[in-house]
Amino acid sequence: MADTTRGDFRDLICSDCGEKGCTFRHWGPLVPKGEIGSFCWFCWEQRQERAERGEAPLLFGVQPPGIPAEFANHTISVETESKALYFLRLTRKKDERIIWRERSGISSFLHFNMARVMHLEIGKILMLKPRCSEDTNLWSSTPVVSIKIVPDF
Repeated sequence: MADTTRGDFRDLICSDCGEKGCTFRHWGPLVPKGEIGSFCWFCWEQRQERAERGEAPLLFGVQPPGIPAEFANHTISVETESKALYFLRLTRKKDERIIWRERSGISSFLHFNMARVMHLEIGKILMLKPRCSEDTNLWSSTPVVSIKIVPDF
């Protein structure tokens, strides 16, 4: 898009999720008229999907879906297509979890142990924003095949 710049804008805050580290700057049809938005790639994709469905551009501050309501107050296990099993333990913040992997398939090594859960849905990738790292990039898994509540420990 001629009205979009793609780059590594580590110090910019995403106009939607509010997280530091953006990949896109946009001043066209995906943002309110006359505005310039900065977006992480997850929020950018969400805006593009809405546009493809013919929806009008939203104001800034659209939050990612995060954790489904039925799992919000529980420690959960998440299994992905690669057979990796992740445990997401509760913290005091709503969508932030302590993350660890019990067994691993072909997924990459986790370089963090706490993250904001940006998106968790069966059939879609698990999207995390690491907290205990200098890295401002998002992290994603293979598609999720199951989500289960586990006793908190």
